[in-house]
Amino acid sequence: MLDLIGDILNWAAAGALFPLMLLPLASLFREAKAGSVLVWMALVIVLVFAGIIFGAITPTLREAPDASGLIIFTIFCAVLFALVFLIGGASTTARWLLPIFERITTGAGRAVMWLLLVMALVQFTVVLLRYVFGINSLFMQESITYMHGIVFLIAGGYALLTNDHVRVDIFYREAPPKRKAVIDLMGTYLFLFPICLLILWTASPYVARSWAFFEGSADSSGIQGVFLLKSLIPAFALLLSMAGFVNAHKAVEVLKGRTG
Repeated sequence: MLDLIGDILNWAAAGALFPLMLLPLASLFREAKAGSVLVWMALVIVLVFAGIIFGAITPTLREAPDASGLIIFTIFCAVLFALVFLIGGASTTARWLLPIFERITTGAGRAVMWLLLVMALVQFTVVLLRYVFGINSLFMQESITYMHGIVFLIAGGYALLTNDHVRVDIFYREAPPKRKAVIDLMGTYLFLFPICLLILWTASPYVARSWAFFEGSADSSGIQGVFLLKSLIPAFALLLSMAGFVNAHKAVEVLKGRTG
């Protein structure tokens, strides 16, 4: 049952969120309402076939697409195509979604940053209890791992927006704005979005197995919530995708000569 729910959520995300990720790219090629929607539809079709081919040639993913999943995906795509056309095309829809995705990603990142302070205080308390009073608390020790995982997974998208990820900078820093925009756009569509989609797809059975028996700590005195922590893996992929959308849209605006 949990596997089925996970598959439905995967197909819903694939049919709703990831086609939206292609809107900035479609708006780069066509600005007009009808033309941009047609380009966007073509890009979605290419994405679908690329996913099918990748799944077919990858041994660990090789399986026939589920019929119910494809139906869900098709329905979501059809609704999205209609909505984007009614809103005014790919470019208009991308500009409308930009502040929403940016607000969600930024809000999530800023919210979990407070855990860094809590994590430092808990770590100090653990050391104090162990070496001064000779008291060990597995629950507190595991809570540090939980908080670290939450910060990493939930703030990953926010770090991308604020350019805080590690960058091996060889030629990017001195490049003109339009060249930077091309690099950002290529990196987003060739690396970031495919990795996010792969994480989302492969995390489904992993998270479902954890939920099946409500996986917890191996020790009875630990935190019995590993299944909840693992559930943040799909959230990480979705938040990172939203951040990628924001960066891609800004890069397209630079290439169009509207900013930068």
